[in-house]
Amino acid sequence: MSGLDLEPPAPSAPPARPASGSEVALDASTVARLKAVAREFAGAFVSIDPHSPEFDSKAAQIAALGSREVKLLSDQARATMSRTGNRDGAVTAVHTHLERLRAVVERLDPGVGDELLKPRRLLGLFPSGNRLTSYFDRYRDAEGEIEAALGALAASRDLLLQDNIAIERFRAATWPLLASLAEAVEMSGHLDARFEKLASQLDQGDPNKAQRLRSTALFQARQRHGDLLTQMAVSQQGYAMLGIIQTNNIELIKGIDRASATTIAALQTAIVAAQTLTNQRMVLSRIGGVTAAAGSLLERSAQASADGNAGFALDSAEAAQQVAALRAAFADVTASVDALDGQHRSALSAL
Repeated sequence: MSGLDLEPPAPSAPPARPASGSEVALDASTVARLKAVAREFAGAFVSIDPHSPEFDSKAAQIAALGSREVKLLSDQARATMSRTGNRDGAVTAVHTHLERLRAVVERLDPGVGDELLKPRRLLGLFPSGNRLTSYFDRYRDAEGEIEAALGALAASRDLLLQDNIAIERFRAATWPLLASLAEAVEMSGHLDARFEKLASQLDQGDPNKAQRLRSTALFQARQRHGDLLTQMAVSQQGYAMLGIIQTNNIELIKGIDRASATTIAALQTAIVAAQTLTNQRMVLSRIGGVTAAAGSLLERSAQASADGNAGFALDSAEAAQQVAALRAAFADVTASVDALDGQHRSALSAL
């Protein structure tokens, strides 16, 4: 060989499989079939002139092994990434509106003791209005914020549901491609082993063909095997990540439902308290807007409360119980908001 001759690089060592193996398991019959196909395909190289176009053409077929699956999986990954903005926006919105809801709840918290049942006094001496009236004035003023926060959480919930539907569709389309890619990985591995064996057998009888086999067919098979193993690892990781995102979405949806339900329960308690303690008809009518937005549960409870408590006056002991119930309801809201916020932070850390 002269100094100007170019010698193709020798094939590198066979790529190692991940310790855990492929998550897409192939049954024994499929493995046997692929091994037989690889044996037949590799054996055909022995009878072909190593410098003929046919030899190069068959070697090119090895480089194209699994190319369809790789392209489709890449397209799937791009389509999944295109939804990232919507998903991130929904999760961020959950955090933002949780903070809004928490601020409103803290502002409306009746506090401790029986202060709501005591009259106000100017300079600590002269009666100056009713604490309950003042409290429900604050409640009435906050209705718009409550309605907006619940509506925004509901919108984020819908986006997360839509995201889960899309994820399920992506996963359903990805799994058959992973199974097909697993066959390509298996096939390229068998070709690698078979070409290695054939080249060793040809070393004594036809070293020129053995060298040509190593520098083309074996090189292509080994390189393709490594590429397909890498693609399989990336695709499996993406598939698993979609499952994690789907689970996190489900937990966030549950948290939104719980936070909304406990907020509605607090509204119901406030309606009863407004009806029975202060006879605030205006508050009841205005809370109807939140009731309509929140759902039929609050509507039925508000109607039952209005029907059952019309004209009913509580004595001081019963009033104290109503105020305690109101405090407990808002404590439930705070707990639910905290729980949902924790789920939101856990979801971010998991990703």
